Amino acid sequence: MAHPIVYGPAGSSYVWSVRLALAEKGVTHILAEVPFGAHRDAPHLARHPFAKVPAFEHDEFALYETQAILRYIDEAFAGTPLQPEGVQEFARMNQIIGIIDAYGWPSIGGAILFNRVLLPRLRGGTPDEAAIAAALPRARVVLAELDRLMADQPFLAHEHVSLADLLAFPLLHYFAKVPEGAAPLAEHPRLQAWLGRIDARQSVAVTRPPPF
Repeated sequence: MAHPIVYGPAGSSYVWSVRLALAEKGVTHILAEVPFGAHRDAPHLARHPFAKVPAFEHDEFALYETQAILRYIDEAFAGTPLQPEGVQEFARMNQIIGIIDAYGWPSIGGAILFNRVLLPRLRGGTPDEAAIAAALPRARVVLAELDRLMADQPFLAHEHVSLADLLAFPLLHYFAKVPEGAAPLAEHPRLQAWLGRIDARQSVAVTRPPPF
């Protein structure tokens, strides 16, 4: 059986989520780097026609969309399950995944981190401070809801790590490193403790991208 291939830049939050899932399942994989901007070029468009990352291959089966890839990994490989069996916990996991995709990434990744980190460092541009300020209220709601939904559990949706944790962690890990994220996260000690709990896992150690 061939090793799975993950296409995308190591620093992408979604690429990191997929690699975390593979590591949690104990699956060796290949990271095929797609440099920033190259996701719009013909080779990658053949893998992902919407010019996003990651794309994924396993045994000649090609897949894109992070949620689909994460569920495939959990169901295709042996190891500790990453989706709860209980119907309520399963629904909560999916709710949190939906929150990250629909509200968390657009505000935190697409607006704040793009302008504060990616634009100046990779494109030499000037951050759009108005866009950052406009996105911050939605980002604060995301943090508050994750904290509320997690309650006193050690992980976001369950007593054990689930796909919700693996999708949320990279985005919030990066968010904690910029001033707009560090201050709101400090208002949620349980969420900060959760970040530390995930950060200490072996899966993070073996997939951690270079610091930005």
